Amino acid sequence: MLKGEVADHAETLSADVGSHVLPPRKAIAVTAAALLGFFVIDCVFVWAENPPVWERVVALAGFAAIMGLQLGHSFPMLLPRLHRYRYATWGLQAVLAYAPLALFGTAWSGMAEFLAASSVLVFPAVVGWPLFGAGVLSVGVMYRGSDRSTVLYNVLEAALIPLIIIGLSRMSDMIVKLHRSRTELARLAVAGERLRFARDLHDVLGYSLSVISLKCELAYRLLGDAPAKAHDELTEVLRTSRKALADVRTVSRGYREMSLFGEVDAAVSMLAAAGIRTTLRIDDGELPCVLDTVLATVLREGLTNLLRHSKAEQCEIRAERHDGTVVLKLANDGIGRGRPPKDASAGGLAALDVRVAELGGVLTHGSDGRGWFRLEAVVPMPGQSEQETCASAEAAAAVDDIDQPAVQPRGLGHRDMMPRAAAAITFAVLVGYFLAYSVIATSYGLPASKAVPMELCMFATLVIQLAVSFQWRFAWAARSPWVLRQGAVGALLLFQCGPWFFLGPAYLGLPGFVAGSALLVLRTAVAWPLIAAVTVASDIAFHQADGSLQDLIYETMYTLICALVVFGLSRMARLADELHRSRAEITRRAVTTERLRFARDLHDLLGFSLSAITLKCELVRRLAPVKPVQAQTELTEVLQIARQTLADVRAVADGRQHMSLSAEAENATAMLAGVGIRASVSLECGELPGEVETVLATTLREGLTNMLRHSKAASCRITAERAAGAVRLTLVNDGVDGVTDTGLASKASGGSGIGNLATRVEAVNGRLSAGPRADGWFELTAEVELLGVAA
Repeated sequence: MLKGEVADHAETLSADVGSHVLPPRKAIAVTAAALLGFFVIDCVFVWAENPPVWERVVALAGFAAIMGLQLGHSFPMLLPRLHRYRYATWGLQAVLAYAPLALFGTAWSGMAEFLAASSVLVFPAVVGWPLFGAGVLSVGVMYRGSDRSTVLYNVLEAALIPLIIIGLSRMSDMIVKLHRSRTELARLAVAGERLRFARDLHDVLGYSLSVISLKCELAYRLLGDAPAKAHDELTEVLRTSRKALADVRTVSRGYREMSLFGEVDAAVSMLAAAGIRTTLRIDDGELPCVLDTVLATVLREGLTNLLRHSKAEQCEIRAERHDGTVVLKLANDGIGRGRPPKDASAGGLAALDVRVAELGGVLTHGSDGRGWFRLEAVVPMPGQSEQETCASAEAAAAVDDIDQPAVQPRGLGHRDMMPRAAAAITFAVLVGYFLAYSVIATSYGLPASKAVPMELCMFATLVIQLAVSFQWRFAWAARSPWVLRQGAVGALLLFQCGPWFFLGPAYLGLPGFVAGSALLVLRTAVAWPLIAAVTVASDIAFHQADGSLQDLIYETMYTLICALVVFGLSRMARLADELHRSRAEITRRAVTTERLRFARDLHDLLGFSLSAITLKCELVRRLAPVKPVQAQTELTEVLQIARQTLADVRAVADGRQHMSLSAEAENATAMLAGVGIRASVSLECGELPGEVETVLATTLREGLTNMLRHSKAASCRITAERAAGAVRLTLVNDGVDGVTDTGLASKASGGSGIGNLATRVEAVNGRLSAGPRADGWFELTAEVELLGVAA
C-alpha cells in the first residue's frame, strides 16, 4: 500500500464523523470571527470616550495590526515566514497592547488579553504561562480604582478571553496533528504487515524456488550423460513446483479476509457475466468480523452450487437485519433446468451448517415448491462487547507486532493528552462564561431571595450546556437524539426566558449558551433564526435593566461571540476524541487493505509463474528421452521463470511491482508455444499509464493461468487496442467445448478469478467481462477508460 493510500484511509474514517468534523479552515474562520467580535467590543469602548479623529485612526490601525499579529501567532501556517520571527512579533504586539493605554486608558485594556494568549502560543509553556498570568494581573492593576465587581469581572475576562483564543488555536492544531498521527499509525501497521508477508513468503516459497533452480540446473547437466537421473530430478522439480503452487494458494487464502460486501460485489460481476439477472438488497452497516466471514462463506458456497448444479436465469441476494439477527437469503429459479442440486449433507453446505450453528444460527436450504431453490442463514448479532473485542483484538495484534521504531513519530508519544486537553479547555471556557455572567448578576445587589434562584438557574444552564457540548460521552444521547436536540434546547430556552418573569430584568441568563447549543444540535435554517431571537430578547432585557447603548452593543457582540466559541470548542473537542478513538479502526482498515492487496498480487503474479514451471517441467520430462537439446532449451526457460518468480516475490512483499503488458504477451507466446497452443498476439495500444498497464498485464497473466488449468485449448488470441479514449484487452481461446469448468467464469465465487480481477480493473476505472461466446470460444475482456490520456 502506498503512503497516499494509507492517508486516504485516515481521511475516509475521519469523514465518517460526518457533521461533527470542524476542518482547520472553519476553525480559523471561527477564531477570526471571535477576534473580530472582541475588537468591535473594544472599539465601542474607545469610541465612547469621543476621541479626536487622529486618535480614532490610530486606534483602528492598532486594532488591525494586533489582529494580524494574533492570527499569525494562532495559526502559523497562514504566515510561515512571519512565524520565524515570532518572538519579535510578540514584542511588537506587547508594545501595541500597552503603549496606547496612555491615550485610551482602560478602553484599550482588552489588547492585553490578546497578548496573554500570544504568550502561551509563542513561547514554551515554562515561559508562556507565567507571562499569561502577568497579563491577567496587569488588567487587574488597570482597574484598581474601580469597584470590586468591575475588577473581578475584568480579571475573569482577562483570563477567559485568552483561554478562548488559545483553545480555538491549539485545538485546530491538535486536530491536524491527530490526522497526521493516525496516518502514521496506519503506515506503521502496514509496514509491519508487509514485514510479516516477507517472512511468510521467504519461509513458504524461498526454499521451494531455490530447490527448483538447483535441480533444474542439475537436470540440465545430466540430460546428455545420465537421462535417467535427469528424469528423477525433473520428477522432484515437478513435486516441488506443485507444492509451491499449493502453498501460494494457502498463503493467499490465509491473508484474504472475507467480507460479505466484497463477496456481493464479486457475485454481481460473476452473475452478470453468466447472463443471470440479479436482484440485490443489502442493508448498510458493518458486521462483526466473525459473522461477516461466515456469511460471506455462505454466499460464496451458495453461488458455487448455483453455477455447478443449475441453469438459473434469475437470482436474488438479500442481507437484512431483524430483531437482533442478520438474515442472508440466496434464491435462484434454476430448479428443473439443470442437474439436481448436490446433496447438502455431502458437500460444502454441510460444513456451513456447522459454522453457522457455532454462532447460534440456523442454515436452511431447499426448494420452495415454486421452482426456486432457496438458501437462508439466520444468525444472531453478538453483544456489543463481543463486537468490540473482535475489531479491537485484530487491530491490537496488528499494532503489537510492529517493530517499534527508535524514534516515535511526532504526536504519538502522548496520544491521550490531546483529547483530554481539548475537553479540559472546553470545560474551562464554559465554566468561565458562567462565572463571568454570575459576576454581572451579583453586581445588581439583589437580595438573597432573588440572587440564589438566579445563580441556580444559571448553574442549571451550565449543566445542560456541558451535557450538550460533551454529548458524545453519554450513551443516552446516541439512543435518544430527539431528546437531545429538542429537549436540551427547550430546557435552555426555559432557563433563559422563564426566570425573567419572576426575577425581573436583572436576570440576564446565559444567552450565548442557548445560541451555541442551537448551532450544535439544530439545522442551520432553524438555528440562526433562534439565535437572532435569543439575542434580541437578551438585548431587550438588558435595556430594561437600564443598560446604555454601549452596553447593548457589548451584550449583542458578547452573545454572538459566546455562541461561536461554544460551537467551535465543542465541535473540535468531539472531533479530537473521535479521531483518537478511531486509531484502532484506521489501523485495522489499513492492514485489511494491505492483506487484500497482498492476496491479489500473490495469486496473480506467482500463480502463473509456478503453473508455467510445472507445465514446462512436464514437457521437459517427455522430451528428455527423444529430444535432449530441445529439453535443455526448455529447462533454460524454466530457470528464467524461476528467477523472475523470485523477483516477483520481492515485488509483492515490497508493494513495488510494475508489470509490462508487452513483456507478459511475449512470455505468454513462448510458454503457450511450448505446450502446443497456437497463439496470435496483436498489441496496438501504445504507451499506457503505469497502473493501467500493470492491471492489464495482471489480467492477461491470470487469464492464461486459468486457461491452462481449466480448459483444453488448442488456439488462443490476445489483442489490445485503443478505441474512443479507452484501451481494451481481449483474450479468447477455443477450450470451452467438452470442458465443464471454464476457468474464470466458474471460479468467480472463489475469490481468485473474475471477482478478484474485476476489483483490480474497476480500481482503474474499467470493467471486466468473461464467458463463453456463441461460436464456442471463451472470451475475457478488460476495458479501461484512459482519463486525461490521448486516445
